[in-house]
Amino acid sequence: TTGSQTPQTASSHPPLLASHLVPAVAMQTTLSLTIFAAALLAAPADAFAAPRAARGVSVSRSAVSRSVAPRASFDMALTITEDEVIKAQRIWADGVVGIGKAFTDGGDYVAMATAAASDIYAYDYGKVLFKPTRCAEVQFRPEPKDALSYFVGGDIAEDGGFAIQPWSDVKFVNHGINCHGNTAIAMGNYWFTDANTGKKSKVEYTFGYRKFEEGKIRIFLHHSSVPYVPPTEGSAPAASSSTSAGAKHIHLYL
Repeated sequence: TTGSQTPQTASSHPPLLASHLVPAVAMQTTLSLTIFAAALLAAPADAFAAPRAARGVSVSRSAVSRSVAPRASFDMALTITEDEVIKAQRIWADGVVGIGKAFTDGGDYVAMATAAASDIYAYDYGKVLFKPTRCAEVQFRPEPKDALSYFVGGDIAEDGGFAIQPWSDVKFVNHGINCHGNTAIAMGNYWFTDANTGKKSKVEYTFGYRKFEEGKIRIFLHHSSVPYVPPTEGSAPAASSSTSAGAKHIHLYL
């Protein structure tokens, strides 16, 4: 009839299929990624590094690298050599001989020994490990006054004054010298010649040397010992008594 229209139903339009949506979604995603990438490239280089700075990590657009603190450099001028160790040994030997000569000649041997304690040993720089041989009650001498007492006599009753024996010569025979950076260790035997009798006495030693500012080399370790004397057949091992075979010559040694 006139004015009548055929009713439209849902079936009059084709269904919306997923195949129609995929191209549109893909296009939208590509556009979003492109915009995001452009924003990244436009951002300052340090925009992303700041949050990580507290963790010690630096970030850039091209690479990520962990910051490492530089190692402290060693002053090569403080490197100690074998020749310097041998020279220091000669200074020590001449000091012992010189103190004894000053004593014999009536000079100020105490002042000479006091200067030697500062110029040869590292008491002005820190701890010194000094264990002489001719001591029993006070084995270790951590203070300058303790070393001075050992060499020329002083407050420690057992000290007779090693350097004022006196000695006419001291000779170092190194078994070996190990140098490492500003520190060196020397081990061997030294021989002392009695100024009155000419008799030579052998002593074992270990010295530690350290090179300080301005090239000053000082002793921070000094250990001396009497050579071992094996017991003779039928006798007891050497004891600490001054009458024993192994200890009766201790008064000769440093």
